[in-house]
Amino acid sequence: MDFPDLQPRSYNGIIFELSSLFEQDYADQYVLTDYASTHVIYSMEVNFSVEYFDNDDAEYYQYSFDDEIELMDAVHDNYILKRQVSLDDKCDVTVKKPLPKEVGFPGYIQVVHGSYNTYGESSSYFTATMQVGTEYFVFQLIGKRDNMGYLYDDFIDILSSVRT
Repeated sequence: MDFPDLQPRSYNGIIFELSSLFEQDYADQYVLTDYASTHVIYSMEVNFSVEYFDNDDAEYYQYSFDDEIELMDAVHDNYILKRQVSLDDKCDVTVKKPLPKEVGFPGYIQVVHGSYNTYGESSSYFTATMQVGTEYFVFQLIGKRDNMGYLYDDFIDILSSVRT
């Protein structure tokens, strides 16, 4: 599936393209910071978010790891760990990979599959961390696991559209 009618959106110094199907969402239970921009497509039960982390945030996360770790890794790994903790024990996590070459900024991408409880329907959390200058942005696309396989390329398209 390709999200139709891409429109530029801005958030904290970056611009990205998001389908007009997404509406502003005021729910924030699936983000970590108060500095998040959240969007939803109600009919598809798909959520999108982007969050901002500065160098101070990254250094704070960096010191929470036992091993020496780069700032971007600290932001990304912390986010994935927080997501895992928020889900049932039976969640699955893919291998952390660098962002594809078509994305114009360095970063990582990873997917977490799981539900909030044993009886809940499993969701997929496409999660990407991107470094833009000295700042970090975490993008998420979240929806029912059965539907999300069709949206991975759309998530990559959103990431590829990021510019300053």
